[in-house]
Amino acid sequence: MLDPESGPAPVPVLSRRRMLANSGRGLLALALVGSAPVGCGPSRPPGPDPLEAQLQAARQDSELATEAAKAAPPPTAAALREVAAQRARHADALVEELARAAGEPIPTETTTATSATPVPSDKPAPPPTVADVVGALRKSADSAAELVPSLSGYRAGLLGSIAASCTAAFTVALMTERKQR
Repeated sequence: MLDPESGPAPVPVLSRRRMLANSGRGLLALALVGSAPVGCGPSRPPGPDPLEAQLQAARQDSELATEAAKAAPPPTAAALREVAAQRARHADALVEELARAAGEPIPTETTTATSATPVPSDKPAPPPTVADVVGALRKSADSAAELVPSLSGYRAGLLGSIAASCTAAFTVALMTERKQR
């Protein structure tokens, strides 16, 4: 009851520490919140960065298109050289992103993938064809597109752009060349 002479009764002070100490549920809630992962977005599984495979594909596609251009007629060779240049730019962008994610400086020169030393034979292997390049680009586009949903932000946009570029190259630039032949 209120005592008219002393005024209202003091309000008890309930600090967070007292509340947590007096409440088992409070401790449980704190433990659950404390064990929640920090940060937003999907966590990266241990192991190699998924962009490494995309980098390797970009370099291989660039080399394949360059080799195919050497044996192709002039209009087709020009389209193949442009595809090779695009895939080389994709490789450069992937190298930059991999370096950024690893906290390393961006390399100033690009390194090319080293292919196995060919075994000498009686007949040299035939040069790759436009169909070979189209197949490689289709595979690269599919691979990049499948990886996009597992990524976020810039990485998702980068791979989405690469998938679209590869698709445009094999459906527009190189299919037009194949139909003309």
